[in-house]
Amino acid sequence: MRAELATTMDVPSWSEIVREVEPLFGSMPDFEAMLIRKIDQGAALCIRSHSEGDAACVLGGLLLGASPPQGLIRWLAVRSRARGTGIGRCLVEAAIKRLKRFDRISVDTFRAENIGGRAARRLYERVGFVAGPLVEVGGVPRQRYVLTLV
Repeated sequence: MRAELATTMDVPSWSEIVREVEPLFGSMPDFEAMLIRKIDQGAALCIRSHSEGDAACVLGGLLLGASPPQGLIRWLAVRSRARGTGIGRCLVEAAIKRLKRFDRISVDTFRAENIGGRAARRLYERVGFVAGPLVEVGGVPRQRYVLTLV
């Protein structure tokens, strides 16, 4: 399993994942435009399945960003049928490698009371992120996790 840069050919497959996670993440009406920008910037990573009958299906995707001195994981989701297989961890580890020039990496994820977000919080904790402040992102309550690199 290897995280690769996403291409515009991946957009329809990402859109399927977006529809899958919208009940948990909330509505994402401008996601496709943001994804295309991130693809153009080389800041969209994905893991694809190339199994027979599953032509280049995106199993998980992650969007990167930066607000120096910190790198950012802007978005991460894994297709429901592929969860628990290490795809999320592989994507986060690839993001850490790409963002290693920063002092720290932040990600805003689900708060503890959001049962559907437990797996995401555990993933970030397992790779070394520490819970930081509670924040609001677009009016939505989130838990910030931070990985210090220096």
